Amino acid sequence: MKTQQLELILFTPETATEDDFNDIIRLRIEAFKESDPHEPVPPKALLRQNLEMMSNNPMYNIQYYLVRNEKQVAVARLIILFNKPDTEDYENQKHMCLMNVNVTSAYRRQGIASELLRFALQQLDNTEITLIQADTDLDVGRAFATYLGAQVAIEARDSRVMVENLDWDMIEEWNAEGEKSNPDVTIELFEGLPNEEHIVTYSQLYTETFNQQPFEEIEGAETTWTPEKLYELEVQMQALGFKNYIMITREANGDMSGLTELSYNPERAHRMGQGLTGVQENYRGRGLGKWLKAKMLLYMRDNLPTVEHIATTNASSNDAMLSINERLGFKLHKHNTAYKITVADLAEELGVS
Repeated sequence: MKTQQLELILFTPETATEDDFNDIIRLRIEAFKESDPHEPVPPKALLRQNLEMMSNNPMYNIQYYLVRNEKQVAVARLIILFNKPDTEDYENQKHMCLMNVNVTSAYRRQGIASELLRFALQQLDNTEITLIQADTDLDVGRAFATYLGAQVAIEARDSRVMVENLDWDMIEEWNAEGEKSNPDVTIELFEGLPNEEHIVTYSQLYTETFNQQPFEEIEGAETTWTPEKLYELEVQMQALGFKNYIMITREANGDMSGLTELSYNPERAHRMGQGLTGVQENYRGRGLGKWLKAKMLLYMRDNLPTVEHIATTNASSNDAMLSINERLGFKLHKHNTAYKITVADLAEELGVS
Protein backbone atom coordinates (compact mmCIF):
# COMPACT_ATOMS: atom_id res chain seq x y z
CA MET A 1 0.00 0.00 0.00
CA LYS A 2 1.16 3.55 -0.73
CA THR A 3 0.26 6.64 1.23
CA GLN A 4 1.73 9.95 0.01
CA GLN A 5 5.33 9.01 -0.88
CA LEU A 6 5.63 6.14 1.58
CA GLU A 7 5.27 2.46 0.85
CA LEU A 8 4.02 0.31 3.72
CA ILE A 9 4.83 -3.36 3.34
CA LEU A 10 3.08 -5.82 5.64
CA PHE A 11 5.98 -7.93 6.84
CA THR A 12 5.34 -11.62 7.31
CA PRO A 13 8.27 -14.02 7.70
CA GLU A 14 6.76 -16.47 5.21
CA THR A 15 6.58 -13.95 2.33
CA ALA A 16 9.34 -11.48 3.19
CA THR A 17 12.25 -11.02 0.80
CA GLU A 18 15.88 -10.93 1.85
CA ASP A 19 15.78 -7.17 1.32
CA ASP A 20 12.82 -6.94 3.71
CA PHE A 21 14.65 -8.89 6.39
CA ASN A 22 17.86 -6.92 5.91
CA ASP A 23 16.07 -3.56 6.03
CA ILE A 24 14.20 -4.37 9.23
CA ILE A 25 17.33 -5.71 10.90
CA ARG A 26 19.20 -2.54 9.92
CA LEU A 27 16.44 -0.37 11.35
CA ARG A 28 16.37 -2.41 14.55
CA ILE A 29 20.13 -2.10 14.97
CA GLU A 30 19.95 1.67 14.43
CA ALA A 31 17.17 1.93 17.01
CA PHE A 32 19.13 -0.25 19.46
CA LYS A 33 22.23 1.93 19.11
CA GLU A 34 20.19 5.06 19.76
CA SER A 35 18.52 3.55 22.80
CA ASP A 36 21.65 1.84 24.23
CA PRO A 37 24.69 3.44 22.58
CA HIS A 38 27.23 1.75 24.85
CA GLU A 39 25.72 -1.74 24.70
CA PRO A 40 27.00 -4.35 22.21
CA VAL A 41 24.51 -4.82 19.37
CA PRO A 42 22.63 -8.15 19.36
CA PRO A 43 23.84 -10.55 16.64
CA LYS A 44 22.02 -10.18 13.32
CA ALA A 45 21.21 -13.88 13.34
CA LEU A 46 19.40 -13.49 16.66
CA LEU A 47 17.42 -10.50 15.38
CA ARG A 48 16.45 -12.42 12.24
CA GLN A 49 15.36 -15.46 14.23
CA ASN A 50 13.19 -13.23 16.39
CA LEU A 51 11.49 -11.91 13.25
CA GLU A 52 11.01 -15.41 11.88
CA MET A 53 9.18 -16.43 15.06
CA MET A 54 6.92 -13.38 15.12
CA SER A 55 3.83 -15.28 13.94
CA ASN A 56 4.03 -17.67 16.89
CA ASN A 57 3.52 -15.10 19.65
CA PRO A 58 1.14 -16.71 22.18
CA MET A 59 -0.39 -13.41 23.34
CA TYR A 60 -0.63 -11.11 20.31
CA ASN A 61 -1.51 -11.06 16.64
CA ILE A 62 1.14 -8.77 15.18
CA GLN A 63 0.90 -6.47 12.19
CA TYR A 64 4.45 -5.43 11.32
CA TYR A 65 4.95 -2.86 8.57
CA LEU A 66 8.24 -2.00 6.91
CA VAL A 67 8.15 1.56 5.57
CA ARG A 68 10.13 2.69 2.51
CA ASN A 69 10.21 6.09 0.86
CA GLU A 70 9.97 6.90 -2.86
CA LYS A 71 13.68 6.04 -3.27
CA GLN A 72 13.04 2.59 -1.75
CA VAL A 73 15.04 3.48 1.34
CA ALA A 74 13.72 1.85 4.53
CA VAL A 75 12.92 4.76 6.85
CA ALA A 76 10.54 3.47 9.53
CA ARG A 77 8.62 0.63 11.14
CA LEU A 78 5.05 0.45 12.37
CA ILE A 79 4.02 -2.37 14.69
CA ILE A 80 0.49 -3.00 15.97
CA LEU A 81 -0.14 -5.73 18.53
CA PHE A 82 -3.69 -7.01 18.84
CA ASN A 83 -4.67 -9.16 21.82
CA LYS A 84 -5.57 -12.68 20.73
CA PRO A 85 -9.29 -13.45 21.16
CA ASP A 86 -8.65 -16.93 22.56
CA THR A 87 -6.61 -15.73 25.56
CA GLU A 88 -7.97 -15.77 29.10
CA ASP A 89 -7.75 -12.00 29.56
CA TYR A 90 -9.23 -10.96 26.22
CA GLU A 91 -12.45 -9.53 27.69
CA ASN A 92 -10.40 -7.06 29.76
CA GLN A 93 -8.06 -6.24 26.88
CA LYS A 94 -10.15 -6.27 23.70
CA HIS A 95 -10.67 -2.50 23.80
CA MET A 96 -6.95 -1.76 23.44
CA CYS A 97 -3.91 -2.45 21.32
CA LEU A 98 -0.19 -1.83 21.67
CA MET A 99 1.60 0.21 19.05
CA ASN A 100 5.16 1.12 18.14
CA VAL A 101 6.22 3.72 15.57
CA ASN A 102 9.93 4.08 14.94
CA VAL A 103 11.32 6.50 12.35
CA THR A 104 15.05 6.35 11.77
CA SER A 105 16.75 9.54 12.96
CA ALA A 106 17.74 10.87 9.52
CA TYR A 107 14.09 11.00 8.42
CA ARG A 108 12.42 12.56 11.44
CA ARG A 109 10.47 15.85 11.44
CA GLN A 110 9.08 15.08 8.00
CA GLY A 111 5.61 14.03 9.12
CA ILE A 112 6.31 10.31 8.66
CA ALA A 113 5.27 9.25 12.18
CA SER A 114 1.98 11.17 11.92
CA GLU A 115 1.28 9.63 8.52
CA LEU A 116 1.92 6.16 9.90
CA LEU A 117 -0.47 6.80 12.77
CA ARG A 118 -3.15 7.89 10.30
CA PHE A 119 -2.63 4.62 8.49
CA ALA A 120 -2.75 2.73 11.80
CA LEU A 121 -6.09 4.31 12.66
CA GLN A 122 -7.47 2.91 9.40
CA GLN A 123 -6.44 -0.56 10.55
CA LEU A 124 -8.48 -0.07 13.73
CA ASP A 125 -11.69 0.70 11.82
CA ASN A 126 -14.43 -1.87 12.40
CA THR A 127 -12.72 -3.19 15.53
CA GLU A 128 -13.64 -2.88 19.20
CA ILE A 129 -10.39 -1.03 19.93
CA THR A 130 -10.84 2.37 21.56
CA LEU A 131 -7.44 2.78 23.25
CA ILE A 132 -3.83 2.73 22.07
CA GLN A 133 -0.86 2.21 24.41
CA ALA A 134 2.83 2.59 23.60
CA ASP A 135 6.13 3.10 25.37
CA THR A 136 9.43 4.80 24.64
CA ASP A 137 12.81 5.32 26.26
CA LEU A 138 13.79 8.23 23.99
CA ASP A 139 13.23 11.93 24.63
CA VAL A 140 12.09 12.35 21.02
CA GLY A 141 9.43 9.69 21.61
CA ARG A 142 8.27 11.38 24.80
CA ALA A 143 8.08 14.73 23.01
CA PHE A 144 6.00 13.24 20.19
CA ALA A 145 3.61 11.52 22.62
CA THR A 146 3.17 14.79 24.52
CA TYR A 147 2.56 16.66 21.25
CA LEU A 148 -0.21 14.19 20.40
CA GLY A 149 -1.82 14.71 23.81
CA ALA A 150 -1.14 11.19 25.07
CA GLN A 151 -1.41 10.56 28.82
CA VAL A 152 1.48 9.13 30.81
CA ALA A 153 0.36 5.69 31.94
CA ILE A 154 3.44 4.58 33.86
CA GLU A 155 7.03 5.65 34.43
CA ALA A 156 9.57 2.85 34.71
CA ARG A 157 13.25 2.66 35.59
CA ASP A 158 15.65 0.51 33.59
CA SER A 159 18.46 -0.16 36.06
CA ARG A 160 21.79 -1.95 35.90
CA VAL A 161 24.48 -3.15 38.23
CA MET A 162 27.98 -4.18 37.26
CA VAL A 163 28.83 -7.59 38.69
CA GLU A 164 32.23 -6.31 39.76
CA ASN A 165 30.48 -3.73 41.96
CA LEU A 166 28.23 -6.17 43.80
CA ASP A 167 28.83 -6.37 47.56
CA TRP A 168 29.23 -10.13 47.91
CA ASP A 169 29.67 -9.94 51.68
CA MET A 170 26.26 -8.27 51.97
CA ILE A 171 24.72 -10.80 49.59
CA GLU A 172 26.15 -13.68 51.63
CA GLU A 173 24.72 -12.01 54.73
CA TRP A 174 21.25 -11.70 53.11
CA ASN A 175 21.38 -15.38 52.22
CA ALA A 176 22.36 -16.36 55.77
CA GLU A 177 19.63 -14.12 57.24
CA GLY A 178 17.03 -15.71 54.95
CA GLU A 179 18.01 -19.22 55.99
CA LYS A 180 18.02 -18.30 59.68
CA SER A 181 14.68 -16.48 59.59
CA ASN A 182 12.95 -19.21 57.58
CA PRO A 183 14.29 -22.53 58.91
CA ASP A 184 11.36 -24.53 57.52
CA VAL A 185 11.57 -23.01 54.04
CA THR A 186 13.72 -24.35 51.20
CA ILE A 187 14.76 -22.74 47.94
CA GLU A 188 14.48 -24.80 44.76
CA LEU A 189 16.13 -24.05 41.42
CA PHE A 190 14.61 -24.77 38.02
CA GLU A 191 16.53 -24.39 34.78
CA GLY A 192 13.60 -23.56 32.57
CA LEU A 193 10.05 -24.00 33.75
CA PRO A 194 9.09 -26.39 36.55
CA ASN A 195 8.03 -29.80 35.32
CA GLU A 196 4.47 -31.04 34.88
CA GLU A 197 4.18 -31.91 38.58
CA HIS A 198 4.76 -28.30 39.64
CA ILE A 199 3.74 -26.14 36.67
CA VAL A 200 0.12 -25.54 37.70
CA THR A 201 1.12 -24.33 41.17
CA TYR A 202 3.92 -22.26 39.67
CA SER A 203 1.61 -20.63 37.13
CA GLN A 204 -0.73 -19.63 39.96
CA LEU A 205 2.16 -18.15 41.94
CA TYR A 206 3.45 -16.35 38.85
CA THR A 207 0.02 -14.89 38.10
CA GLU A 208 -0.46 -13.64 41.66
CA THR A 209 2.98 -12.09 42.05
CA PHE A 210 3.01 -10.60 38.53
CA ASN A 211 -0.28 -8.85 39.19
CA GLN A 212 0.96 -7.43 42.50
CA GLN A 213 3.19 -5.01 40.58
CA PRO A 214 2.06 -1.38 40.41
CA PHE A 215 0.64 -0.83 36.92
CA GLU A 216 -0.42 2.77 37.67
CA GLU A 217 -2.58 3.94 34.73
CA ILE A 218 -1.73 1.11 32.33
CA GLU A 219 -4.88 -0.67 31.15
CA GLY A 220 -5.17 -4.42 30.64
CA ALA A 221 -1.81 -5.21 32.25
CA GLU A 222 -3.21 -7.82 34.64
CA THR A 223 -2.43 -11.19 33.12
CA THR A 224 -3.44 -14.80 33.71
CA TRP A 225 -0.30 -16.87 33.26
CA THR A 226 -1.59 -20.33 32.41
CA PRO A 227 0.80 -23.29 32.12
CA GLU A 228 0.14 -23.32 28.37
CA LYS A 229 1.08 -19.65 27.98
CA LEU A 230 4.24 -20.08 30.06
CA TYR A 231 5.25 -23.14 28.06
CA GLU A 232 4.73 -21.35 24.73
CA LEU A 233 6.89 -18.44 25.84
CA GLU A 234 9.53 -20.82 27.19
CA VAL A 235 9.70 -22.67 23.86
CA GLN A 236 10.19 -19.38 22.04
CA MET A 237 12.87 -18.20 24.43
CA GLN A 238 14.73 -21.50 24.19
CA ALA A 239 14.58 -21.35 20.39
CA LEU A 240 16.25 -17.92 20.60
CA GLY A 241 18.99 -19.37 22.79
CA PHE A 242 17.83 -17.97 26.13
CA LYS A 243 18.13 -19.92 29.35
CA ASN A 244 15.71 -19.09 32.13
CA TYR A 245 16.71 -19.69 35.74
CA ILE A 246 13.91 -19.77 38.31
CA MET A 247 14.14 -20.06 42.08
CA ILE A 248 11.12 -20.57 44.30
CA THR A 249 10.68 -20.72 48.06
CA ARG A 250 8.93 -23.87 49.28
CA GLU A 251 7.08 -23.67 52.60
CA ALA A 252 6.93 -26.54 55.09
CA ASN A 253 3.32 -27.20 54.00
CA GLY A 254 4.44 -27.57 50.38
CA ASP A 255 3.28 -24.16 49.14
CA MET A 256 5.33 -22.18 46.67
CA SER A 257 5.50 -18.80 48.40
CA GLY A 258 7.89 -16.71 46.29
CA LEU A 259 9.92 -16.66 43.09
CA THR A 260 12.67 -14.88 41.24
CA GLU A 261 13.89 -15.39 37.66
CA LEU A 262 16.95 -14.55 35.59
CA SER A 263 17.40 -14.94 31.82
CA TYR A 264 20.71 -15.50 30.06
CA ASN A 265 21.71 -15.93 26.43
CA PRO A 266 25.20 -17.23 25.57
CA GLU A 267 25.02 -15.10 22.40
CA ARG A 268 25.06 -12.06 24.69
CA ALA A 269 27.03 -13.59 27.51
CA HIS A 270 28.02 -10.25 29.03
CA ARG A 271 24.53 -9.53 30.40
CA MET A 272 21.84 -11.10 32.56
CA GLY A 273 18.21 -10.03 32.66
CA GLN A 274 16.50 -9.92 36.06
CA GLY A 275 12.85 -10.78 35.57
CA LEU A 276 10.01 -11.06 38.06
CA THR A 277 10.63 -11.30 41.79
CA GLY A 278 7.58 -11.64 44.00
CA VAL A 279 6.17 -13.18 47.16
CA GLN A 280 2.62 -14.33 47.81
CA GLU A 281 0.78 -11.79 49.92
CA ASN A 282 0.16 -14.09 52.87
CA TYR A 283 3.87 -14.97 53.07
CA ARG A 284 5.27 -11.45 53.00
CA GLY A 285 7.19 -9.76 55.80
CA ARG A 286 9.75 -12.55 56.25
CA GLY A 287 12.46 -11.34 53.85
CA LEU A 288 11.76 -14.02 51.23
CA GLY A 289 12.20 -11.66 48.27
CA LYS A 290 15.59 -10.46 49.51
CA TRP A 291 16.64 -14.04 50.24
CA LEU A 292 15.64 -15.21 46.76
CA LYS A 293 17.55 -12.35 45.15
CA ALA A 294 20.68 -13.18 47.16
CA LYS A 295 20.49 -16.91 46.47
CA MET A 296 20.08 -16.34 42.73
CA LEU A 297 22.99 -13.91 42.59
CA LEU A 298 25.21 -16.43 44.35
CA TYR A 299 24.16 -19.07 41.82
CA MET A 300 24.98 -16.69 38.97
CA ARG A 301 28.40 -15.89 40.46
CA ASP A 302 29.30 -19.56 40.73
CA ASN A 303 27.85 -20.77 37.41
CA LEU A 304 27.79 -17.89 34.90
CA PRO A 305 31.16 -16.15 35.18
CA THR A 306 30.87 -14.31 31.82
CA VAL A 307 28.10 -12.02 33.08
CA GLU A 308 29.34 -8.43 33.40
CA HIS A 309 26.11 -6.66 34.27
CA ILE A 310 22.53 -7.37 35.32
CA ALA A 311 19.63 -5.38 33.88
CA THR A 312 16.14 -5.01 35.31
CA THR A 313 13.05 -2.83 34.90
CA ASN A 314 10.67 -1.68 37.63
CA ALA A 315 7.86 0.81 37.88
CA SER A 316 9.15 4.02 39.45
CA SER A 317 6.47 3.58 42.13
CA ASN A 318 7.60 0.06 43.08
CA ASP A 319 9.36 1.28 46.23
CA ALA A 320 9.87 -2.13 47.83
CA MET A 321 11.70 -3.67 44.86
CA LEU A 322 13.61 -0.48 44.07
CA SER A 323 14.85 -0.41 47.66
CA ILE A 324 16.26 -3.95 47.41
CA ASN A 325 17.82 -3.23 44.01
CA GLU A 326 19.40 0.02 45.17
CA ARG A 327 20.97 -1.73 48.16
CA LEU A 328 22.42 -4.24 45.70
CA GLY A 329 23.98 -1.38 43.75
CA PHE A 330 21.58 -1.04 40.80
CA LYS A 331 21.81 2.40 39.19
CA LEU A 332 19.41 4.13 36.84
CA HIS A 333 20.34 3.30 33.24
CA LYS A 334 17.44 5.03 31.48
CA HIS A 335 13.79 5.94 31.91
CA ASN A 336 11.00 4.20 30.04
CA THR A 337 7.63 5.92 29.74
CA ALA A 338 4.38 4.27 28.67
CA TYR A 339 1.59 6.39 27.22
CA LYS A 340 -2.04 5.88 26.33
CA ILE A 341 -4.45 7.78 24.12
CA THR A 342 -7.97 7.05 22.94
CA VAL A 343 -8.52 6.31 19.29
CA ALA A 344 -10.98 9.22 19.15
CA ASP A 345 -8.49 11.72 20.62
CA LEU A 346 -5.69 10.58 18.32
CA ALA A 347 -7.98 10.84 15.29
CA GLU A 348 -8.96 14.37 16.27
CA GLU A 349 -5.35 15.42 16.82
CA LEU A 350 -4.34 14.02 13.40
CA GLY A 351 -7.37 15.42 11.59
CA VAL A 352 -8.78 12.01 10.71
CA SER A 353 -12.54 11.99 10.33
